[in-house]
Amino acid sequence: MSNVYSRGIYHDSDVDNRLQENNTAVYGNVQYHQQNEGYLSSSQDSLVAAYQNIPDVQNMNIHDMSGNEDAAGPVYSNQPLSGKKSLRGTLRHAEAAAKYQLEQVNDEEYDADQQIDNIIRNVPTSLQAKKELKSQYSKKQPSKFSRTVGTRWTKFKYRIYDLSLQFEIWRSSLKVVEGKFGTAVVSYFVFLKWLLFLNIYISFLVLGLMVLPQIILVRNYTAANETVSCEESYDDIIINDCKDGNGGVCIIDFLEGSGWMEQTYLFYGNYSPCYTREEFHGFDCTEIDNKYDLPLAYLLTTVGLFVLSFLLMLNYTSGALKESLASSEDTVVKYCNKVFCGWDYLLTDKNSATLKKESIRYELKSDLDEESRAMQRENRSLGQKVKLYGIRVILNIIVLSILGGAFFIIFYVTNFSIGNTTNPLSDNALVQLLISFLPSIMITVLNGIIPVVFNVMVKFEDYSPQFEIGITLLRTVFLRLASLVILIFSIFGQVNCSGSARDEECRFCTTSGLRCWETSVGQEFYKLALTDFAAVVIVVLAVEFPRKLAAKYFQIGIAKALGQMEFEIPKNVLAIVYSQAVCWIGVFFCPFLPLMTLVKFFVFFYLKKWSLLINMLPSQRPFRASRSGIFFMMILMITFLMCIAPVGYFIANIEPSRGCGPFRLQVNGNYIWNELQLSLKDWNNVFSDALQFVGSAGFSVPLIVFLALLLYYYVAIGSAQLGMIMLLKTQLSLEGKDKHFLLTRIDQLVQSDAVSENIFYSPK
Repeated sequence: MSNVYSRGIYHDSDVDNRLQENNTAVYGNVQYHQQNEGYLSSSQDSLVAAYQNIPDVQNMNIHDMSGNEDAAGPVYSNQPLSGKKSLRGTLRHAEAAAKYQLEQVNDEEYDADQQIDNIIRNVPTSLQAKKELKSQYSKKQPSKFSRTVGTRWTKFKYRIYDLSLQFEIWRSSLKVVEGKFGTAVVSYFVFLKWLLFLNIYISFLVLGLMVLPQIILVRNYTAANETVSCEESYDDIIINDCKDGNGGVCIIDFLEGSGWMEQTYLFYGNYSPCYTREEFHGFDCTEIDNKYDLPLAYLLTTVGLFVLSFLLMLNYTSGALKESLASSEDTVVKYCNKVFCGWDYLLTDKNSATLKKESIRYELKSDLDEESRAMQRENRSLGQKVKLYGIRVILNIIVLSILGGAFFIIFYVTNFSIGNTTNPLSDNALVQLLISFLPSIMITVLNGIIPVVFNVMVKFEDYSPQFEIGITLLRTVFLRLASLVILIFSIFGQVNCSGSARDEECRFCTTSGLRCWETSVGQEFYKLALTDFAAVVIVVLAVEFPRKLAAKYFQIGIAKALGQMEFEIPKNVLAIVYSQAVCWIGVFFCPFLPLMTLVKFFVFFYLKKWSLLINMLPSQRPFRASRSGIFFMMILMITFLMCIAPVGYFIANIEPSRGCGPFRLQVNGNYIWNELQLSLKDWNNVFSDALQFVGSAGFSVPLIVFLALLLYYYVAIGSAQLGMIMLLKTQLSLEGKDKHFLLTRIDQLVQSDAVSENIFYSPK
């Protein structure tokens, strides 16, 4: 080692003495700093110890610390040195010590590469120097062929990924929205896109297992006389005046889902118990081996689409949670990442670059606004807190009162509409149409008015923008979903009757006259889907666009006071969550609802994008959107669980209709869930016994206990890991302070030596 500074040459004993003095002084202050800060990295000690053991250093007589081998001259023990040169020399000593440690690693040890990585990681040098050390001392060097194949495979994967981006649906539209309105607004459109694909999967499942067999195969079964009688009585009450060529009646039937629409595959009632490839005469379908068991397929498809939805939601939530955790960084790091690492250097288009700049600006503005609100929240006085909490309690009581009143209105209107079916108030077709749509219209009107009231009320509660969205979403989702549940159980109340009110042969309630009540439920959800779609289109075209024109061209009166609208994320998210809830609950009664919802979401995307870019202004209260995706999915999961409850209750506790549907052959007292038990008897005994055991309490109770323990275990692990993350963040911060402290002390020592001593001397 012949490292020589250009300004002089050291004697080896002087180097060792000066290094020992500096180490004593620096690490004496470090120990004091350790007691106050609680943490100190040991990497410096190991490097110094290794350096002092290097034979070349101990035995060398001279070394040129700058690489100038021509430098010569007498050696003196006291030589002035600038802080820059001293620091450079210290780093070179540390690198030499690291090389000595690397050479001592035993190649045969199983963790040799791990030891090498740890040594290189602790070297205070540049990243390029660390890469050179890694390539020089690594014990497991891949072959040239392996490196070539790995590099080409990586490039191939990136090219495939870039190519797939060119075919990604709505990618450019999402970039435009993100650049103009921020990541929070674009998260709504990403969520809408995810729901679109969810309904694509559900539609394939329903069409492939329920609808196509109904169309392709031959309807073939022989029912008991009483079942045939019930079917005939149901067919007799279906009035199909559209056959006479009356266009107005055809349109009304299309809107109501009645008449000719009721006899299509759109509704539950037109599906039959079993199908075969060819027609058999004189056989009951239960006696045919080569048959398609549609009741079992209908039941398992319904269960399968709920399981599929749940798994896809879990997958989305896990990915969103990782992004959320990655974005939850300290303030200083957060700003550094956005300022120094936020730019995409692959952008070549000027418009894309402008959108990217606007996006970064909006994110920084959101972060600053969030910090400002946090400071205001911390500086509230006791009186301000008491006043604020009092306002929140009063407003929440008002919210509960509004929800209770809305539920009563829906219950009353639903009973009125069902009662009008058996006892019409008028013979006018339009009046009948209006009364039949009354529950759907009332639910849509309440879902449009009450959230506006909630948005006004939440302004007085002084929440953060993120929490404001959350509390508004929870209140509105409770309103919308509870409205659907009340609608369903209002219809169930007309179905569950006993005694003289129930027909003995066909088992329907004579008071309501619903001979195929499943189709009646499907019609209600069909009308809800149509009403919801019409309401969104009308609001965009008849409210938002005229308001934008009024604000632009009439700067007086109400138009000036209202101004242009801002994009309300809670209201729009709840609109698509509500549409998905209608699909989940109604798919059993109306199998084409997933396909209808798919078309709705496709239209909603372009309609909302047009309205956003034309009619809306960016929000004046920016907020972060790092957790928007996971929060939207949590709202959807709550909705999902609330949708499972009524469908599960219907399958397990309500007797199916005898005159329609795939379960019409069930004997009295059996429910739809019994179809699975009856089918198990025809299967292999071992498999049948296994499934019956899975459904028994002897399996379910231990499973629930095991899952509870497993959940507790993972919660404990997560809590411990979160604590470790906080500890490592604290240690990382202290390590940065320690390094700054060490470098400052080295500078001070070198500068004090330069002033007090003159160790340079110029040769004569």
